[in-house]
Amino acid sequence: MIESDCAELKFALREAVERNQCKALLLSGGLDSSILADISRPKQTFTVAWDNQAPDLHYARMVAHKYNTSHTELTLNNKNSLFHVLRAVILGLKTFSPIDIRNSCVVYTGIMNAKKQGFSDIMTGDGGDELFAGYNYLNRYFMDVNRLDIELRRLWDIMHFSSISLAKTLDIEVKAPFLDDIFLNYAKSIAPAKKIGEFSGKMWGKFILRKCFLGELGGEIVWRPKLAQEEGAATVNLNHFLETQFNDIAFRSRAEQARAEGVIVKDKEHLYYYDVFRSYFCPPYKEYCSDVRCPGCSGCVSAKTNYCRTCGAFPISPN
Repeated sequence: MIESDCAELKFALREAVERNQCKALLLSGGLDSSILADISRPKQTFTVAWDNQAPDLHYARMVAHKYNTSHTELTLNNKNSLFHVLRAVILGLKTFSPIDIRNSCVVYTGIMNAKKQGFSDIMTGDGGDELFAGYNYLNRYFMDVNRLDIELRRLWDIMHFSSISLAKTLDIEVKAPFLDDIFLNYAKSIAPAKKIGEFSGKMWGKFILRKCFLGELGGEIVWRPKLAQEEGAATVNLNHFLETQFNDIAFRSRAEQARAEGVIVKDKEHLYYYDVFRSYFCPPYKEYCSDVRCPGCSGCVSAKTNYCRTCGAFPISPN
């Protein structure tokens, strides 16, 4: 990594933050939101997790302490508030995809509490993983930068962020410096080979970000292993929690009814989400579809994707 690369990257990202400045930040303690904390120096940070054992909390506390922010931690494992959040997410996103809901209930809770505290906007790190090869599944392409480049470009065509949709339902604005038009084009122009690299015997995505912000953030944050949001916030626990919502007989009966509507439910968590979905929307097969249909729910999916945002089926071969 040459010095000029870091100077150029930092200048571009600082300019993007300046164009999208706000006083609140949704902070996971991951690389992207921690970089934004370093640049923007927010007044208030919000971290959301299933409970106080979630990995994100430790790292978010480190960053909040480093930059002396007013820091709010919010947990989701309260039944009274959790069911409200789940319904709001399903309604706002028109989905019963478990992974989308597990991730988005974190986002919704943070944005909702920023609104309650009087903020009109909140900053997020959306886009960092897509632009800089941060997702763990991309590791399979690290030995072939041409194939990595193709996959990143595919991601850029279909990337979608629930924070933007959910913020609209709460009448608050999300500001995402990584998605700023000028920075977006700059980040896309960076060679894929600079976005990956080796450190301590391991290949890493987002390598240029890690190297350039090592001095500001320190090694514990910069070389924090990538966790999926549902792992970092521990919302994978929703699966176990929602297992209690149906007994086995009721589950089999409702799963058969769902199948009659063209939907394959995988487990009790999935069924709970589908039941909430159906309280607001018709079965996916009844919607007009100008594209192709998902074999998991008969909903519409883009021919460019192998993931269904309605039911969470992956990988799919649309029919």
